[in-house]
Amino acid sequence: MKNLIALLVSVTLALGAGEAMLRMFTPFPVGTQSHRSIDEKYGYRLDPALGDVDEEGFRNPAGAHHGLQVAAVGDSMTYGNNVERANAWPAAFEAITGEPTYNFGVGSYGIYTYHAIVLDALAAGAKGAIVAVFPGNDFAIVFSACDIMDARSGFWLAEQERLQLQALTGPGEGHSQCTKARSTSLKTKLFENVAILSAYQYVIKDRAKSLYARLFAARDRELSEYYVFPDGCPSVSRRYVDEAGRMADLNSPEIAAMFADFERFAVDWAERGVGRVGLLVLPTKERVIFEHLRRRGQLATADPGFVGSVERQIALEEKIREIAHRLGLPYRSAVAETADALQEAILAGQRFYPDSDGHPFESGYEAFARTASSLWDEMKATASETRH
Repeated sequence: MKNLIALLVSVTLALGAGEAMLRMFTPFPVGTQSHRSIDEKYGYRLDPALGDVDEEGFRNPAGAHHGLQVAAVGDSMTYGNNVERANAWPAAFEAITGEPTYNFGVGSYGIYTYHAIVLDALAAGAKGAIVAVFPGNDFAIVFSACDIMDARSGFWLAEQERLQLQALTGPGEGHSQCTKARSTSLKTKLFENVAILSAYQYVIKDRAKSLYARLFAARDRELSEYYVFPDGCPSVSRRYVDEAGRMADLNSPEIAAMFADFERFAVDWAERGVGRVGLLVLPTKERVIFEHLRRRGQLATADPGFVGSVERQIALEEKIREIAHRLGLPYRSAVAETADALQEAILAGQRFYPDSDGHPFESGYEAFARTASSLWDEMKATASETRH
């Protein structure tokens, strides 16, 4: 009995020490609410205690907020998941253009936060703002939109009245969506709030599932958790693809209301000055794979569920493009550049995406930055033509 008690004490102490060390020296635990501070205007900002987050709560060097010329606005695709800060597209864009660029990207931001940031950045003297729209989830009432709805700040109450917003403070549907999004199981809460479990999930569990997918998924497509493709094209999670398709479906009343609010924002941005706001569409992993297969004449080999989900994203992209064209907002989609980069990676035998994640590695963000640079050239040219 004494030996058992001693063993239990030793294990408890070891686990406690491991938990403390992980919290001190790593970002774990990682969860939907970790490393964030509530901001009633933006929903939330990041904790400056994170290694590469500045005093404003964004992923920039200290003091970068002063003298910014370009505001890069977006979610985790702008933040730069899977790469160092210097390889996120805003930093790569700055290296290409020489324009001091501030990365306003935070994971799970959406169109409401984008609007607030655009207004603040332009008011602070930025020459322009590039809004990086992510069709995979920017138009669903989840994440930062829920925190904004809960806060009911003076800013958003005024914007709701000024722009006649439909989804943000409308009937209870949006709030029910937020409640559903936050109703996590005890298991999920443990994994999000215990550093050891969080590290296990991200470092061991997800990689083991990815290895299984690469080794065995192609043998049994119907039972696999992944959509798989020929000729070295990366696999992608069925759940992620199907969920993104749902959150891009304009036939959904929730998504349609959100998109109507986005159109109101776009009208407002266009009135801030010609060439001051540009729209950059950043594609999901499955959207890039779809384009890669389309170019090679291989779409017929893809699962119909995959094709249907991505086609809903494409329909949403087209509506964004139509709004930009009608309002005179400079617009670019990074689909083509990113598909080119994927093709190059496949030919070189290099990984372009992690197996279980939709965020690319460095070459994907470089493709985003090249597209953003082209967009910025158009923004400058448009503004110059107006002045003359």
